Amino acid sequence: MDRETLKALDFYRIRELLAELCTTGVGHEKAQQLVPVLSRDEAETEFERLSELLAVEPEPPVSGLVDIRQLLLQVEAGGVLSPEELLQVKRVCETIGGNRQYFQQYRRRLPALEPLADLLTDVSDLQRAIERAVDDSGAVRDTASERLLELRTELRERRNLLVERLEQLVEQEPDRFEGPVMVRRERFVLPVKIEFKNQVPGVVHSVSASGQTVFVEPLETIAEQNRLQELRDAEQEEIERIRRELSARVLDYARQLRAGVGAIAQIDLLLAKRRFALRFNGNRPRIADDGRVELFGAKHPLLLTHKPEVVPLDFQPPDGVKIVVVSGPNAGGKTVVLKTLGICVLLMKCGMFIPAAGGSRLPWFDDVFADIGDEQSLETDVSSFTAHVRRLKQILSCADERSLVLIDEIGSATAPEEGAALAIAVLEALRNRNVFTVATTHFNTLKAFVQSEAGMANAGMEFRDGPTYRLIMGLPGESSAFDIAERSGLPREIIRRAKERMGTEWVDFRSKLQELERQLEEARVAQQVAVRLRSQAEMMVKDYERKLRDFEHWQVQERRRFLLEQERELKERRRQIENLVRELREHRADHESIVRVKSFIEQELSRVEQRLNAEPAVTISGAESVPVFAVGDWVEAELFRRQGRVVESKGERVVVEFGNIKLEVDARGLKLARAAPDRRGETPVEEYQFVPKLNIRGMTREEAELALNRFLSEAVAAGAQELSILHGKGTGTLRQMLWKKLRQDGRVAELRFAEPAEGGMGVTIVKLRTRSGA
Repeated sequence: MDRETLKALDFYRIRELLAELCTTGVGHEKAQQLVPVLSRDEAETEFERLSELLAVEPEPPVSGLVDIRQLLLQVEAGGVLSPEELLQVKRVCETIGGNRQYFQQYRRRLPALEPLADLLTDVSDLQRAIERAVDDSGAVRDTASERLLELRTELRERRNLLVERLEQLVEQEPDRFEGPVMVRRERFVLPVKIEFKNQVPGVVHSVSASGQTVFVEPLETIAEQNRLQELRDAEQEEIERIRRELSARVLDYARQLRAGVGAIAQIDLLLAKRRFALRFNGNRPRIADDGRVELFGAKHPLLLTHKPEVVPLDFQPPDGVKIVVVSGPNAGGKTVVLKTLGICVLLMKCGMFIPAAGGSRLPWFDDVFADIGDEQSLETDVSSFTAHVRRLKQILSCADERSLVLIDEIGSATAPEEGAALAIAVLEALRNRNVFTVATTHFNTLKAFVQSEAGMANAGMEFRDGPTYRLIMGLPGESSAFDIAERSGLPREIIRRAKERMGTEWVDFRSKLQELERQLEEARVAQQVAVRLRSQAEMMVKDYERKLRDFEHWQVQERRRFLLEQERELKERRRQIENLVRELREHRADHESIVRVKSFIEQELSRVEQRLNAEPAVTISGAESVPVFAVGDWVEAELFRRQGRVVESKGERVVVEFGNIKLEVDARGLKLARAAPDRRGETPVEEYQFVPKLNIRGMTREEAELALNRFLSEAVAAGAQELSILHGKGTGTLRQMLWKKLRQDGRVAELRFAEPAEGGMGVTIVKLRTRSGA
């Protein structure tokens, strides 16, 4: 990515906005060094980290970080840190510790940031060692060592006694002195009036500016003051020893400290990207593998910093189009289209969310080339057209099918006929190389050429009594020079004469454009009506299907109710007839009559039972048949491959007793057992051994979801507590689906990545809840 393109697309100004959102000096420095060079996988990792950070409050506590990298170089070179510098190291230790605690608390919600969190190692021992020796003001504490405490205790006691002795001298002969005890060159002295100089024996250290006072160290205190100086020297030696010792400790932790500072700088940059996304309503872009460009509601960040209301850009070229030519009035927003598209691509390549609505899609462009603005230079004696042609030459020599090319006013700064011809030739060359290109123009010849050319499309900036800054795909835009000139106050006579000189060709072209715009508006309205009618039709179809399902369900239930009524009626009749037969016997009816009556009843009851058994289970249209089981039925679970007895029926859910375990399962996963188990022996089904490992690598999303649901159900039935799921690292698609499903599953208590020796981020370890709910 060359500097010319980055400057033309305002990347450096955007980078300044990002740097201002950092809260640490190292994060600000990292933002200032940001360039759009990430690979696709690296960008996807950044997108995932941003998504996780946006879903968590509060932010990691990075603001206390100071830059100690120079101090680390200093101790690595054998230097000794001052107490103030050691205090800076301690603050870095505190920041690392605070962020370690944060990531331990939110570890499950921030899996993509785990590699950065792992760089924050424990430096609490170093922090405590510095805290014991240096207070918050940067002074070495008395308790930094026993030797220092002894020296300072003796120093204070002797100094206090000395000052008391000197104050007594002043009190005894107050007329000789100009004031209280003072200090000169770390020696305690008395301010003696000049006329009493010879009456106070001692060492004169200095004379006042007026010459009326001399500062004398009395002879009787010299020995004591010498002892105080010895103690002060010993104190400094002990402080130096403590500093050397602590600097050596810092050296021992230099690698961990440097890694921690680097990790927090990266986290601070991520937080700045998070704040940037919140400030400019950024969303995660989808990478379009099919090469489609679909921007919805995109807004350039720099415009948003100056204007509260910005007209959003919708940019969605038709399928197969590689060249889009944007036309329209001056100051109508053509260049903004180029810059908005370009900055969105650059932000993607920096691992940032783009200022566009969700659902926006962009291909992964390896490179971006932009020719925007006037490159004329008086110093180099290069004209605008020459600079433009040189840039086009560079683009044609470097751009390929994985490049994005943005050209403002292609072919301009020369004669319109020649410029239009040159523009057509350049766009044809880029189209033939399959390079996605967006160019702006005022050339009517170029607009007419693009309108009927394969792989190319016009787009126009709307102008309705003034620019609306709305892009209309499919039609060229009018330059509207005369309208703008008239609104700017140019005399109408001049505008009239200019129109006459344009001739009828311009009038015909403009009228055709206006007719096309009218037809496009009618088509847009018709499309809106069609969408509304289609939505109403879909609702009517859904309503009809729902009512049909309800009717079928009611029909089946009514039929079963009717048959059950018949069964009860026949049973009642059989009871009555058996009573009648008993009476007939008692009245000595013949045997043949009795047999005929009983046979008739049995045949009727058998027919009803056959009809009941043949009646299908209640079936809802579009849904799987739900079998009906009675309490006491022996069933076989297809999922567990074990037999059990139904103890409770709840419609679609059935409670089944499998040995000593009762489970509520879906009736659709059961079937009647061919034979009830031997009540004296064991279940005839082979014992099932559950393996707590699942491999979904290589599966589609749907296959993986199905396998996961079956695996969890088997694990719960088998009483497993910890599971291992192999999904691989790859692009992270399977892992994202897996973690989302597991977080939503009430049976899951905890999930984490495996240890490095067990597969690391390619394997997920799942801990299931116990039956007690823990």
